[in-house]
Amino acid sequence: MCKYIDELKKCNYKKSCIKKIAEKYNISQANLYKYYQTRFFEDIANKINLEHLSNKNIDEIQSLIKDDELKKEFKFIKTDLKKILKKSLYIALTNGFSTNINHIESGIMTANAGDSAEFIFVARAILAGFNASSVDVRSSRYDAIVDTNGTLLRVQVKGISTGNVISFKDRDRGGRGIDYHHDRNRGKRITSKDCDVYVAVDKQIGICYIIPMSWADKLNDDEVKSVPLSKLEDFKEKWDIFKEG
Repeated sequence: MCKYIDELKKCNYKKSCIKKIAEKYNISQANLYKYYQTRFFEDIANKINLEHLSNKNIDEIQSLIKDDELKKEFKFIKTDLKKILKKSLYIALTNGFSTNINHIESGIMTANAGDSAEFIFVARAILAGFNASSVDVRSSRYDAIVDTNGTLLRVQVKGISTGNVISFKDRDRGGRGIDYHHDRNRGKRITSKDCDVYVAVDKQIGICYIIPMSWADKLNDDEVKSVPLSKLEDFKEKWDIFKEG
């Protein structure tokens, strides 16, 4: 067994030990955690029979349905549900979409990940039946456009991974020689002047939160800094917002 696994095993697999193990072997704590995460997801996935697991889920859902009409509806979609469940469970057991398997340098990967969120959105918009395209001008305040009934809607796209909040505010500019206190280096609030729709893309599984800026404009300056995803459930996969224009 790998020495890193052996060390964690001695600590009874406690996450609090990762820092000590990383220091012992002079490696990045974040990289070590990622190694454990990837390894353990693979170990569990290799032991799980997806067919059996999807059947168990189907049985559990069926047991929760008491209404006779809903039972008939469930029977109608049961086979389709089982198929999509099996696919979804595979993604869950592999910790979502693969990320940085080529070990690209972190700064480059951060920029690439931002682009990936944009491409995921555009692909999903096209799949949903809309004419959509990326905007290649980096200085633009929006990342994509969607044609809905002849009206072009400007879309700003942000990627989210393991976090549970989004922000309607740009990041402050950072780096050597940057004056963090100067107004021009502070992140600006994103408003309907910048885009018509804000889309937060979950890069792990591709879920899109489609939020009209008319809603975000009503938030105060403090609220826009950190909006919990729990407050955005009404906008999860809300593709009809583009039809509404």
